[in-house]
Amino acid sequence: MIRVNPDLCVGCFRCFGVCNCTVFSEVDGQAWADPEKRCLKCMHCASVCPVGAITWDEEAAVEEDVEKYSDEFHGELVKLVRQRRSYRHYMDRPVEDEVLKEALELACWAPSAKNEHPTKWIVVRSREVLDDMMNKILAWVQETGNSLEILESYKEGMNVVMGTAPVILLAYCSDNAVNPKQDTAIAMETLELLLQSQGLGTCWAGYLTRMMNAVPALVEDFALPEGHSFYGAFMIGYPQDEDYIHVPKRLNQADIIWK
Repeated sequence: MIRVNPDLCVGCFRCFGVCNCTVFSEVDGQAWADPEKRCLKCMHCASVCPVGAITWDEEAAVEEDVEKYSDEFHGELVKLVRQRRSYRHYMDRPVEDEVLKEALELACWAPSAKNEHPTKWIVVRSREVLDDMMNKILAWVQETGNSLEILESYKEGMNVVMGTAPVILLAYCSDNAVNPKQDTAIAMETLELLLQSQGLGTCWAGYLTRMMNAVPALVEDFALPEGHSFYGAFMIGYPQDEDYIHVPKRLNQADIIWK
């Protein structure tokens, strides 16, 4: 619960201006947080408090001071966005746990509706598990006749579902979240940029996302909590023999209406 320490509050009321839920009011010249009001836990209030008077569950609600970006940051970010590629072929090199963990934790800073942060993750890095998943997908395709192009491409040596990724990341969340699809996509794109900035390759695994919810054997194996679904998947690994040296033209330009 958000609280204001009366021994620290200087009555600047900056918290009033950034709270979208009108949690704060003035009491005896100081800010007071109404426990009956709904708080989104966005911590905007704590982020603007100059004296650290705002706590969450009696603990500090902030971690560090904001640092300004360097003058080069915008240019570097533009390069990262423009040079980002989708990779499907990867080296036989394990992806370090600490790199994945750091990126997944930083993805928690991605925006989400009502500050829910509903997306949860499953990291699959066992070759045995990955091969078993693919075998079950191939068997389901053959049995049902759905997405036969997966089977045809596989016979020709191309795995369009997983590529040769040493790591598959599965993203799932509650179907009752405010915006499960959008929130998962935002978290995943944040994660993707972080991973690619570390030299890792990624690819959005659309086939796999669909199969994780459709193939009964996979639904049983991964046994998500009731009312949850998979909303995204990534192939992740160190790219193999794909040394892109040019930024291609983007054939579909931004379609903008100005009013």
